Amino acid sequence: MGKPKIIIIGAGLGGLSTGIYAQLNGYETVIYEKNPVPGGLAACWKRKDYLIDGGIHFLTGHKPGLNLYRVFEEVGVHKAEYVDIETYARYIDERSGIKVDISADLDKFHSDLLRLFPDDQRIINKFIKSTRGMSKTDISEFGFKEPMELMKTKDWIKEFWQNRKALKYFIGKSMKPVSEYVKKVKNPILKELFLYMFLPTVPVAFLWMVLSFVAQNQMGLLAKGSIDFAQKMEDRYLELGGKIEYKSKVTDILVEDDTAVGIKLEDSIVHNSDFVVSAIDGRTVIYDILDGVYTNEKINKIYSEWKTVDPFVSVSLGVDMEFKDEVWMTFFKSTDSVTIAEEEIDNIMIRFFNYSPHFAPKGKTVIQVDFETEWEYWFVLRDDMKEYNSVKKKLAEETIEWLEKRYPGINNNIEVIDVATPYTYWRYTLNERGAYMGFLPTSDAFTTTVEKRLPGLKNFYMAGQWSMSMGGVQPVIYSGKHVIQLLCHDEGKEFVTNNRVRRSN
Repeated sequence: MGKPKIIIIGAGLGGLSTGIYAQLNGYETVIYEKNPVPGGLAACWKRKDYLIDGGIHFLTGHKPGLNLYRVFEEVGVHKAEYVDIETYARYIDERSGIKVDISADLDKFHSDLLRLFPDDQRIINKFIKSTRGMSKTDISEFGFKEPMELMKTKDWIKEFWQNRKALKYFIGKSMKPVSEYVKKVKNPILKELFLYMFLPTVPVAFLWMVLSFVAQNQMGLLAKGSIDFAQKMEDRYLELGGKIEYKSKVTDILVEDDTAVGIKLEDSIVHNSDFVVSAIDGRTVIYDILDGVYTNEKINKIYSEWKTVDPFVSVSLGVDMEFKDEVWMTFFKSTDSVTIAEEEIDNIMIRFFNYSPHFAPKGKTVIQVDFETEWEYWFVLRDDMKEYNSVKKKLAEETIEWLEKRYPGINNNIEVIDVATPYTYWRYTLNERGAYMGFLPTSDAFTTTVEKRLPGLKNFYMAGQWSMSMGGVQPVIYSGKHVIQLLCHDEGKEFVTNNRVRRSN
């Protein structure tokens, strides 16, 4: 009797993670991916001699010291090349001339904030104290060690006890969204700094957590881009005996007697299996491919009420200039705006890929300017490709003009221009509304479990960012691990990570 076969839909990080843990646990797996390369949203592309990275911005767990690193070893990404983040970001308020570096040195960051915003001393002190306190604990695996579906009361007690020092930062007012938290901030510039440090919807505890990782030197950048990270996972998967069929778009999931039994490809070829795992867009799978048959009130509420993150339009430039003194990520509150989707935008983020020689030839730099935007505008616009391309061209010109005022000389040294819109990302990944990180991370999402099995459908599981309450590298990798933990539990067998055995509950 052969090994049980799992078909995995999608070779993004969630699909690759699922495949790796499935291979470790004695399953035969095949991943079907519509694109010619792995990674999904962890995407890079070449433009002449420049590497454009439209995927992972930063991540945690890239080196020993946190429990998360063990998972990185399990999926092979510890072999990727990383650069430690010394400054999380720079914030520039052009209206006042104030500039703040969000440094890994909490003493420096603290003193800078007090010097610039003395009227908010109390809230600054509490903010830094909470960040400092959280940096003394390892919460990198909190809430991820086991699938929520398998957690029993004794497991929760153990989990809370192990993380008791950090838990006080995740209760009460700490779970208020940043947009609520800043109402007590007196200085409008400090208020903007907090709001755009990540996303206004996240609990303020999330900011403390992110900055605590920075303070521990446990936040990193990918020296060779997102594709290197994805390829390391692909290497690990293939080494374990997994198979990937690229340029193979799945259009249907085969169901017999309420049991998933295989898939159908775009060319009508059918492949049968014992189990099916979807690691692609959740709405597409649940409501289009499976016709909304296998849902319940909770699932319907999530997909009808939860918002997705707003997508980005990114203008990337290959520039024959060096920007050695620029922080890798800079937020501007600009005195002049850029027109995006017929709206004037003055909150502008720039990424300088100046931390590694792998993005541009020596003496040159990739600069990426990101603007939050509306999905509907770009999706409607793409019906008229002539107008769509004209708008992209105009946006690039306006962005270059904006940059030239701040970094003189850019205009005459541009060698590559690339504009990626929400439609670009949707066309490549088919992610709902071109979302780069799944559901909008809110306090409600943080405390809600998104289950990886659909009610009434046997032998079917979901991985990837739509199977978690929030997206990002860490949750997506854990989603694949959780799926195989669930599968092993359902099959009554041991769950293996590397050569260690852990019994599923």
